[in-house]
Amino acid sequence: MRNMILVVLLLLVSLSIVFSSQAYVYYVEAENYDPDTSVINAAGCIWTLTENEDMSNEHYMKYSGAHVGANTSLFYTLPKIDNPAQCKVWFLCLMPDGGANSYFVYVSTDGGGKWGPQQTISAAETPDWKWLEWTPITPFEKGEGNVIRVAEREDANLDLVCVRNDGVVPSIDEYLVWMEEWEAKQMAVEPFHKATTTWGSIRSAF
Repeated sequence: MRNMILVVLLLLVSLSIVFSSQAYVYYVEAENYDPDTSVINAAGCIWTLTENEDMSNEHYMKYSGAHVGANTSLFYTLPKIDNPAQCKVWFLCLMPDGGANSYFVYVSTDGGGKWGPQQTISAAETPDWKWLEWTPITPFEKGEGNVIRVAEREDANLDLVCVRNDGVVPSIDEYLVWMEEWEAKQMAVEPFHKATTTWGSIRSAF
């Protein structure tokens, strides 16, 4: 029994090393914002989950309301970053006209306690969905605690957020493959925690 658990632990540690040695690439659906910290409806400003079967997850987030800035915010907590150098953020967005072509964006490196300077991400009118690149003034830091905050500025639409340090432009095709691998990795992490707990119980019995 002990040997079997040790083998499982070694395999999972090896898998962890393989993943950590790769470039940092993380995707998150716009609708998967942190519900505990995000504000999606305030002072006549609202982000709405909108259905569209052509989107990556058949939904996207659409803002509507006054253009007052930062009454509402979507928060995205990033997984641990081992190598934050060269990390950039990409937004898959739709900005159909001059009154709907920008967001305010912020970065926190302490879990949302303090925020870096307000930045604006904007583009010329994009009648089709397009990836927009953004380099934060506040660089991400190694480890956990990095958070992206997307706030309203105009009536823009958001589908996906991608953070990466490999210089590659994101794509839907890559995202679909990445999601399968990410889900498989998350499934591997759960047995790892269970195996660690079981091994701790067995060891304590000796």
